[in-house]
Amino acid sequence: MALAPLPVEGPSGLAVAPEHYSQLLLSPDSDNSLPHPNLAPPDNPLRLLLEPEEQWEFEVTAFYRGRQVFQQTVFCPGGLRLVGPEAGDQTLPGQPITLPDPGMSLTDKGVKGYVRHVLNGLKGGGLALWRAGQCLWTRRLGHSHAYWAVGEELLPDSGHGHDGEVPKDKDGSVFNLGPFVADLISFMEGSGRSPRYTLWFCVGEAWPRDQPWVKRLVMVKVVPTCLKALLDMARSGGASSLENTVDLHISNSQPLSLTSDQYKAYLQDLVEDMEF
Repeated sequence: MALAPLPVEGPSGLAVAPEHYSQLLLSPDSDNSLPHPNLAPPDNPLRLLLEPEEQWEFEVTAFYRGRQVFQQTVFCPGGLRLVGPEAGDQTLPGQPITLPDPGMSLTDKGVKGYVRHVLNGLKGGGLALWRAGQCLWTRRLGHSHAYWAVGEELLPDSGHGHDGEVPKDKDGSVFNLGPFVADLISFMEGSGRSPRYTLWFCVGEAWPRDQPWVKRLVMVKVVPTCLKALLDMARSGGASSLENTVDLHISNSQPLSLTSDQYKAYLQDLVEDMEF
């Protein structure tokens, strides 16, 4: 089994890694468009998804050789960082999500050693994920290389390969809410497939293209639960005269009771202020 080598840390260390955290999150343009009939009212509750002070909830699930070994649902001020069992740099922003030692779940000594090798490569800050405005961003602060893709919630799409490698010590965008909402509207109109929202990360090895993903040592799934709630609401819309309740799963939000027409109007109002 070929593992990605652990590069030697440069003289500058990771001093530049947290620079992006110190900046205020950017909000979309607040210019008001001309009023249109039958559109959502100005107090669109879905705009909470874009507010910098609002925290998205994330469900994080880890798999070692296809076996689920960890799951946690958390609100993460400043984002989250996937780290190994050993204590990392506690001064970095973002909530550490500690992946468990494989000795707690695996029996094969060889596989346990390989998984520990990958987890040790997360030293130095781990793998960071955070939201800024309408986008989710990621950055590799540790040594282990990582690849990402947006796939189905139940399994990654290993047929077409990864969507990119998590960049080292610089920010990389992995998700944009704008296209997701536009695709969601098309889905409700019956002209498109349901949009994807689940992020998959393959840590320490190449992406499992055309190979069973369960053979990879460390795979991590991250679900922004607010996006899952939006899709569930679209799927359960049914007749426009019936109200459905949606919980956005973000901080300070309250469950919303909306008809399908109201929900679609809110989505259309939201997408008008987004950048593509």
